[in-house]
Amino acid sequence: MGEISFGQYSIPVIITVLLALVFKILPGVSDAAKPFIAILLGIGLGIVGIFYAGLAPTFPVIVDHVLYGLMTGAAAVGLWEGFSKIKTKP
Repeated sequence: MGEISFGQYSIPVIITVLLALVFKILPGVSDAAKPFIAILLGIGLGIVGIFYAGLAPTFPVIVDHVLYGLMTGAAAVGLWEGFSKIKTKP
């Protein structure tokens, strides 16, 4: 059996799903705070990715993964905004 691996395009989708769950559990979160939560979640997952990949936490590795997490969180914000604009019929 092969290992499970997440590609670079699946992480924003995973963050978007996690955001949907968090915002359903915590309905009082303001709209202004939601992008910051997504970006912080992306940065956190980027840091977790260092240890998941078994890399030594050197300065360049940390910076690369934090920036990757920041961009992933920003992509998740874009997905969240796009999905929230979709109107469903009553």
